[in-house]
Amino acid sequence: MGLAMTVAQPDSPQPQLEPIAALARDANRLHEAYQLRYSGHVRLTRDLAGLDRLIADLRDVQDRAERAAASSEGRWPALLGILARRLEEYEVERGAVAQIQAAASRNDRHASALTSRARLVLHRYVRHFAGHSRRDRDLERLREMAADLQQLADALHPLAQHIHLRTVAEEIGGVLGFVAFFRAEFAEISEARRSGGVAMQSAVLLQLVERLHGDWQREVTSQPPETRRIALVQRYLDAMDGVLEGLATVNHANLPDEHQAGLNQASQLLAVWRAEHASTVAVHGQLTPPERAEALWQRADALWQVFRGRWTGELQHPSEVPWLAEIADCLDEIERQLFVIASDPLAGAALVDADRLARLTDALVLVERTCDAATAAQQAG
Repeated sequence: MGLAMTVAQPDSPQPQLEPIAALARDANRLHEAYQLRYSGHVRLTRDLAGLDRLIADLRDVQDRAERAAASSEGRWPALLGILARRLEEYEVERGAVAQIQAAASRNDRHASALTSRARLVLHRYVRHFAGHSRRDRDLERLREMAADLQQLADALHPLAQHIHLRTVAEEIGGVLGFVAFFRAEFAEISEARRSGGVAMQSAVLLQLVERLHGDWQREVTSQPPETRRIALVQRYLDAMDGVLEGLATVNHANLPDEHQAGLNQASQLLAVWRAEHASTVAVHGQLTPPERAEALWQRADALWQVFRGRWTGELQHPSEVPWLAEIADCLDEIERQLFVIASDPLAGAALVDADRLARLTDALVLVERTCDAATAAQQAG
């Protein structure tokens, strides 16, 4: 199911009895749509009408399978059992979605949408910071995440006093708590970098040069210029500039030769990155807004197809964590750019279809959940 499609539709019924493989294929298409749009998502943000259509389509597949089973032999009981269980699952979910949406106010819905975006920021934090030493973390990445979360917290403040649902109020409290956590984390990372002697500080900064270089190759140079987020490229410039300043500050005659080599490498990388930044800005300047949006959609669809090519609905092995994290990062970059375009009050709606963007966000959440499961399995094993 490409991100440009609506809820997966079963094939048109054939005049003759259909084979079990065709009906199973239709059922699996619908289940893919269910997993993408409903399973594990915040119910307050779900499309109830879309879930009704999905249930109706699955009932149609069930009716066709029952007719075929009555007139032929084969493994029909197994398929009919799967269809019955899935239909029950969808209907239970439908009831839960309807119940919470009926109890919610407009502020609840608005706040839930904002806290859902906050969770995307927290997933970024987990992918890049959880379990890592504070000394060599990328401060500029954390600064960006803190700014994104603060913007969402500012939008949540006027809603916080007019919330009906306790769960939404708790989610708002969680976002505000993480804003304070990010600020404290930034201060602790900065302090950790300055701790120890000059030799230790030099070693930490040299590690950060290598980490930034690897992340740059993965997040910038491997991406087409037309779909790069310019603010991402600038963030890397700021990060390397800060590391270069730190290396110059601790420069000492007694430091090993690796220090000067690292300082030279950081200077060279920064020069190359500045040129790449200018090139990326130039490419963006040559694109019309519709061309830029279309380039982002094509990139999103390609990433989603890569994910679907390896993911079968269940975690395969913890070794998939780096690959899943990379797919999540790439989709996250595309989704946030399209979200910004869609937020333009003048042209956003014309450039970015709201339902298609919602499907992209759901795809990102699914990849992130899969990455979380793989990470947990890796840590447990």
